[in-house]
Amino acid sequence: MVETKRLMVVIGIGLGGLLMASCGGDAEASSKPEFIAQANAICQATNVELQPVWDGIWDMEVDFEESEQQDTEQQGLIFVRFAEAMDTIGPAWSESIDDIRALEPPSGDEDTINAILDDLESAIDDFRVTADAAADGDEAARERMDDETEDPMDDVNRRARAYGLTVCGSDE
Repeated sequence: MVETKRLMVVIGIGLGGLLMASCGGDAEASSKPEFIAQANAICQATNVELQPVWDGIWDMEVDFEESEQQDTEQQGLIFVRFAEAMDTIGPAWSESIDDIRALEPPSGDEDTINAILDDLESAIDDFRVTADAAADGDEAARERMDDETEDPMDDVNRRARAYGLTVCGSDE
């Protein structure tokens, strides 16, 4: 369950960061450094806005690091909280994708940015489905959420970092 908490925080910060509304809204990026600065500002705003939601998942009287991993009732509760959090986080991410798409990427980088955002949308949809299934007691979905090697955001985050984004795609 500790792995799930770490995975969700990484997804929330790294993924969610790529999504929130930028300070400039419809501002045009005339260069890659300007675009990166705008996207990183979006990511930072997302990190700040969504952190309380992620923290709220773990705001319980139960110490999950100390509880038994076989305590299915406690584990079930955390999966339900993840699914409920997606009711807030998911729409914020979706709206933010639209805002990032409204930025004018540097000439020649449009396909790269669109591919990252398209894959981000797919990863968000995948996470929503998995979180809902885990909350409903699907053991395979619960195992997938606990499996750090099956993070659908890894590739998206890696590509965002490779593009030069330092806040977006961050694993921290």
